[in-house]
Amino acid sequence: MNVPRVPELDDELVVRHRRAHLELREAHDAAGPEVRRLFLLLQRRLLIESLAYVQPVTASPTEQQLFPPPRAFLTRTQELRMFGADAVYRHLDSRIAMRDMGAVERVLDRSTPVVFHALLEGLTPSGRETNPGMLRATPTAWKPEANSYMHPPATMCSDLVDEALEVASGSSVPSCVRGAWLTFTMLSIHPFVDGNGRTSRALYLAVVADDVPLGLDFGVLEQWSITRSAYVAALQQGQRVERYDGERMDARPFVEYATITSTVGAELCAARIARLGQEHASRCASGSSPAQSLVLGAASVERVLVPDQLAALGGSEVVDAADDLLTSNTLRWVERPPSRRTTEHPERWGLALAQG
Repeated sequence: MNVPRVPELDDELVVRHRRAHLELREAHDAAGPEVRRLFLLLQRRLLIESLAYVQPVTASPTEQQLFPPPRAFLTRTQELRMFGADAVYRHLDSRIAMRDMGAVERVLDRSTPVVFHALLEGLTPSGRETNPGMLRATPTAWKPEANSYMHPPATMCSDLVDEALEVASGSSVPSCVRGAWLTFTMLSIHPFVDGNGRTSRALYLAVVADDVPLGLDFGVLEQWSITRSAYVAALQQGQRVERYDGERMDARPFVEYATITSTVGAELCAARIARLGQEHASRCASGSSPAQSLVLGAASVERVLVPDQLAALGGSEVVDAADDLLTSNTLRWVERPPSRRTTEHPERWGLALAQG
């Protein structure tokens, strides 16, 4: 075998991981439709931001961590990375739907790494050509002062990637182990000119999608963003060799790290659903209709809602609810800060809570 061994993980870590994701699914299914839509609105944004890694999420144990605001002051490069991450999210969502329909056997496919890379790098976020969707044909390495480890020659990349995908698809170990192992292995192979981190992180989501109860591991990438230094340390701990050597490299530190952070992410997602549910129930008890409570919850989570975000929450009932909230001065039009205006959402005005 030319790829690293798939490590065995302590049963306790696997059991805790499984339990956390089952409890998240139970919390999600027990919540009403409005709460589920709010959860998806928030978690989709956080997943895309974290996959693009435009900046770390604040890690202090406060309300801000429970409902982080949208990223601000995005550069053009960061915007393009976000567009690519959004495209990967939509691809994953479609593959999951196709699997559920029986059209494909699993979410991960032999083409998945190059598809992800093409989506992530197709807009050339770095401003230079990175051959989207193609394996590298040139040597690459970390900066020596950061990591002395050397990636394998370009001529080995195709065979190594094929072998890694075969192991990740065919191994009988839990998907959280296989997903983290594939991320570690792909980062160690470094098969693309650029975008290896984003592609490898997305591959984790593709592997575990066949096993996690909600279909997507919504919380893990956010934790990898928050704990970036630990993420890098776990990766480098398994790469303490002069150059790529599957027999001598050790994926266990990264697999342990990934399993723990996936567990923490699921627990945080369950806490978010609980708080969203409490706030929704409180608004309805105070006289808001379910649709009005949905709009108010979205305005609270996103700070300022633009029209297409409002439309994505539902149909005419949601739009009518927003109109009623404007009439009653519960919502108001506010000028969006320049730091929040992007090429995707350039609108000058948006909807915000009146007391905000």
